[in-house]
Amino acid sequence: MTSLKERIRQDLTAAMRARDETAKSTLRSVITAISKAEVSGKEQATLTDDQVIGVIRS
Repeated sequence: MTSLKERIRQDLTAAMRARDETAKSTLRSVITAISKAEVSGKEQATLTDDQVIGVIRS
């Protein structure tokens, strides 16, 4: 089973292949927000799917 973060990366790859600029831009923004959330704080951590959903909601 793939994580939500990995699924988003796969969707980004598909959007790039399809030349879908809107989806590509949106997914890149989501990946950036997830990465920033992972490195914020005292230690780097990998987010769970629930935490990824929280980042997307914000």
